[in-house]
Amino acid sequence: MSQATDPAAVNRQWLLAERPTAAVTPEHFRYHEAAIPEPAEGEVLVRTLYFGFDASQRIWLTDDGGYMPSIQIGEPMRTMGIGQVVATRDPAYSVGDLVEGFMSWQDYVLARSDGPMPLRVLPKADYPLSWNLGVFGVGGLTAYFGVVDGLKVKPGDTVVISAATGATGSLAGGIAKALGAKTVIGIAGGPDKSRWVLEQPGYDAVIDYKNDDIAERLKELCPNGVDAYFDNVGGDMLDTLLVHMAPLGRVLICGAMSSGYTEVQVPGPKNYMQICTKQLTMQGILLFFYRDQLADGAAQLAEWVAEGRLHVAERIIDGFENAPALLPTMFSGKEPGKLLLRVADQD
Repeated sequence: MSQATDPAAVNRQWLLAERPTAAVTPEHFRYHEAAIPEPAEGEVLVRTLYFGFDASQRIWLTDDGGYMPSIQIGEPMRTMGIGQVVATRDPAYSVGDLVEGFMSWQDYVLARSDGPMPLRVLPKADYPLSWNLGVFGVGGLTAYFGVVDGLKVKPGDTVVISAATGATGSLAGGIAKALGAKTVIGIAGGPDKSRWVLEQPGYDAVIDYKNDDIAERLKELCPNGVDAYFDNVGGDMLDTLLVHMAPLGRVLICGAMSSGYTEVQVPGPKNYMQICTKQLTMQGILLFFYRDQLADGAAQLAEWVAEGRLHVAERIIDGFENAPALLPTMFSGKEPGKLLLRVADQD
């Protein structure tokens, strides 16, 4: 084991101070300084460099926690992050390795390689390090496996993607086009975001849910129905899409942004009998199930990026102190693409 930390340094942390019952706010977290931990056998100590922000972090703050253990009062907020190994007692990692995976809102994180998604050692590359949390991270890989394996998009398909400006939705459209989809339609909120969907990721059409009648626009744009729907929203939007699916259509459930993720129990669709009458296929997506295929997915995404088929959009904010203020913006109209916080520079 090699130790590269400063013994005089402290481990800054943002801890959960109070469990939110509605919208999450900065007041639900408190700042704390702790000692830098020492790795035990099988552990690796990582100095965090970037925090990623995702709407699904909100569900980890519920009593249930959703698909991850609930974050407890007094624990650091969990996040997907990028960091650099500074000490290791795990032969799978070396000091200096750049890694990506589950971390938390603190300067130094202890991790193990036997969890559901071990830290991924990042390859040397000529693209920005931050892209490993976006196009090559959870957002991009979820979009990839959701479109390729979940929806099985094929040439000639008409595809609709909700939350089309998000870290996942903004990439799902380009992936569908790369697979030969005939028409890819994004759903976004407001004129600015709708314009961005057309100009940046290159969707064929857009529906502005704040100003358009979604049902009427679907009739206009998809007269023969929707073959594949990538759902990041749920709620009324999912209900509307079910009515406009083509026979034998496919629906992928990726998220439920309309719920705000304030609780685990989300009401199901009222129009669920459309699944029966049109013989639709509906399934979910969770990246844990693809842990052995992540490298292959990232390689294909890299190829499409190099070919100019995928548009990479990210917004990077600097400063550890900004973490609590950024999480609520996931539900209040953040800018398109992936949101990241840079907390340190790599050695």
